[in-house]
Amino acid sequence: MYSKVLITLFIFYLSAVDCNDIHVGYLNSRSKKIYSELKEAVPALWKRTDEITIKAPSHEVIDSIHVTDLRDDKDGEAYITGGGVGMTYVTIDLKSPSILRGYKFQIEVYGSRSRFYDPIYGTGNTNYGEGQQQQYPRKF
Repeated sequence: MYSKVLITLFIFYLSAVDCNDIHVGYLNSRSKKIYSELKEAVPALWKRTDEITIKAPSHEVIDSIHVTDLRDDKDGEAYITGGGVGMTYVTIDLKSPSILRGYKFQIEVYGSRSRFYDPIYGTGNTNYGEGQQQQYPRKF
C-alpha cells in the first residue's frame, strides 16, 4: 500500500514539473493588476516566437508576474529576459514547442506604488539640496 502511494506521488510530481509556467514575486495588500492578456499564436510552418514588454504605470514597480500555459500539453516556453519584480518593466519571451504548433499563454502582471513616491512613506521629493549631487549607477 505504501509503495502505491509513493508511486502516485512521484507521478504527480513529474507531471507538475513538466510545465513551463512562471510565477514570480508576491502579491501584497497594495498590489493591483496592471496587465492581463491572453497571448495566442496559431500553428505555422516555423517555430512561433514573441517578445512582450510590459511597462508599469508612472511611479509603480512590478510586484508579481504570472505566465500560465493554457494548452493541454503545456509544452510552450516562456522566459523573462529583462526587468522583473522590483523594476518598472518586464520583457517576456514566448515560444511554441515546435513547428506546426502554436501557443496560448495567460499573462498577468501586478504592481504597486513605489515607496519612494508614496506619500505615506515619504514626500517623493527629489530635491537634493544645495551642494548635493544626485548619484547615478556606473558600469566599470
